Amino acid sequence: MEYLIGNNHYSASYQDLREEHARFAGMTDKRFLKELPGALHFAVFVCWFKELPTSQVLSDEGIVHQLAHLIHLKAEPLVMGRLGEIRDLFDQQLRLAP
Repeated sequence: MEYLIGNNHYSASYQDLREEHARFAGMTDKRFLKELPGALHFAVFVCWFKELPTSQVLSDEGIVHQLAHLIHLKAEPLVMGRLGEIRDLFDQQLRLAP
């Protein structure tokens, strides 16, 4: 798919996005935490692509906000204790149809 934002041309492959989702979903927690910046970037793009409401993804319980918590508050036991929930949210909100 090709798209234009301002004067900039971009392209994205739906299949590549599906494969990237599967890659993140299949990671161990340790690997997922190591690749958080990439997971956040992926989440931002897919949320935009799927036209998910900002209230759903940016609110305190939204996936983008939760990934930011993992990056910013990685030493916080309360945040890290929710890693499984956050990964489930990542899987559900960012999954693309076959």
